[in-house]
Amino acid sequence: MSPPANPLVHLWREVRNAAGAARAALTARSLVYPLAFAASAVAPIVITSEATTIDLASGVYLMIAAVGLNFALGLGDMPSLGQGAFAAIGAFGVALLRTRAGWGVEAATAGAVVIAAVAGALVGAGASRLRTVYVAISTWVVAWLVTFALEAFPGLFGGAQGVVMAPGRFDLAAEGTRVALTPVLNYEIAVVLLALSLGAFARIASSPTGLALAALREGPTTARALGVRAGRLRAGVLMTAAALGAIGGVGIAQTQQVADPAAFGPLLSVQLFVAVLLGGAGTLLGPVVGVAALGLIGPLARALGDVLSVPAGRFEPALSGVLLLAALALGRGGLVTILSRGGRSPARAVPAAGRDATRRGSGVALEARGITKTYGGVRALDAVDLDVEPGAVHAVIGPNGSGKTTLLRVLAGDERADAGTLTVDGRGAPDGTYARLRLGIARTLQRTEVWPGLTVREHVLAGAGVRREYGGAWRNLLLTPNARAETSAADARADEVLAVTGLDAAADQVAARLSGADQRLLMIALAFASEPRLLLLDEPSAGMSRPHMERLAEMLGRLSATGVGMIVVEHNLRLVRYLARRVTVLDAGAVIADGDVAEISESSAVRAAYLGRAKL
Repeated sequence: MSPPANPLVHLWREVRNAAGAARAALTARSLVYPLAFAASAVAPIVITSEATTIDLASGVYLMIAAVGLNFALGLGDMPSLGQGAFAAIGAFGVALLRTRAGWGVEAATAGAVVIAAVAGALVGAGASRLRTVYVAISTWVVAWLVTFALEAFPGLFGGAQGVVMAPGRFDLAAEGTRVALTPVLNYEIAVVLLALSLGAFARIASSPTGLALAALREGPTTARALGVRAGRLRAGVLMTAAALGAIGGVGIAQTQQVADPAAFGPLLSVQLFVAVLLGGAGTLLGPVVGVAALGLIGPLARALGDVLSVPAGRFEPALSGVLLLAALALGRGGLVTILSRGGRSPARAVPAAGRDATRRGSGVALEARGITKTYGGVRALDAVDLDVEPGAVHAVIGPNGSGKTTLLRVLAGDERADAGTLTVDGRGAPDGTYARLRLGIARTLQRTEVWPGLTVREHVLAGAGVRREYGGAWRNLLLTPNARAETSAADARADEVLAVTGLDAAADQVAARLSGADQRLLMIALAFASEPRLLLLDEPSAGMSRPHMERLAEMLGRLSATGVGMIVVEHNLRLVRYLARRVTVLDAGAVIADGDVAEISESSAVRAAYLGRAKL
């Protein structure tokens, strides 16, 4: 149906639909958050001390920086030890832009956050290519580099005294009313920004972007085989972390009216890291709880000092060490998991709509000609030719080391052929896993690797996300019409896939609780969810008993009935005989036989390759 002629009417309708979707996602438990926000907002009514208000506002801004780190550590599995550096960039950026460049509060704040976000993007572009331990090391180096820069240029950054700012003011209305940034107003702004940052985290975590990041955490090999672009996602979460860290730094500096180098040293990065771990990495309220727990160190140390008549400074390092050990012992769940003791909420069931689980697709006509791949002096593939008809099951067999898995990797785009051509429907296939997936070629791995902490349905939704055009973080954060439409389509696709693969009864189970055989079936369902026209299955029956193998055969038969073509690498020749319409036999990287099952079973070359096996 075409949209209304009046664009304002159309806009209002979309806003109303987005609001309805947001209301539908609300639960009784989620109402706790707005109530907590309201209670926090009225805190200045009962606080009479300006110093206490400044401390509280600074603490809330520190929570915002911790929420930013939770994007990197909790969602992106990037243990950044440089969050304090991005807070420092925000603090000194706003201070210098206001005092040296003469910018107003609004422009200076925006400028400082943009500078930090760009710095985070640059760091993320490099760190996203590194292994986890090197991410921590490289970001820790960044924290020290920023500290050295602050110390090396005292004329610019104010030395030990920092950069002092006058109380900030900003325009409230068009007529030019100016409002001073008092401690109370700073506190209220901090509470609002914290609520917005927590809302953004919750929305992104439950979006396709969050699901892709969860897949990378749980099983990076499978995620990359599914086309998840790890580098872009991990760089994006570090940039987001940097921007929120800068917002925290800007708020602290403007609340205290000084950008103090001592407040933004490497220790701040460690404190934020411990706070997120202690509260619960990846949980919504983990950073808030963690920062609050760290904030208790000072008062507790002073209380112990008063009781024992010992300076409080002696207790603070010990208490900090205890909290660090507690954070490491608690793992990702942290204090939030212990306090809530709540299990994961079941995946919501969405009725299928608009699809027929038994429809036949258009299939794919794949032609591989002269595919050659060498590793050093070893020729893994030697001028292999292969044709796959639409909707057909084509088996590739051969002894160990014959090049079967290498062939699948080349066809899937994981490896580039040294020679040869690959066409799909008469058109040349582009290089790269993601490009081949978009073309309709999906692959499962030889070994079993699912995402243990995700449910069966979440696996399927992750596979369906490959086809999304509007699944970016910003679109899902803002609930744009296209993003919501694609979410509905992905839900419908998930229902279809679960029905076709026979996994609908286990939809809400986490993959870790499935048997090994069911995990193999889940890998196939995950690949099938991407709406492929050609499935590349690498030893799908590995480790299966006979009953499970019968389930596998039935599943593959149903998938074939939808019009999906398949190339199946398999050692179980009984399954090959049952499923395959055509068989290609490899030996030492070369095709030694190609034909139907009857022809292959009578081939003397095949019998020789299988050491005298009489029949297939």
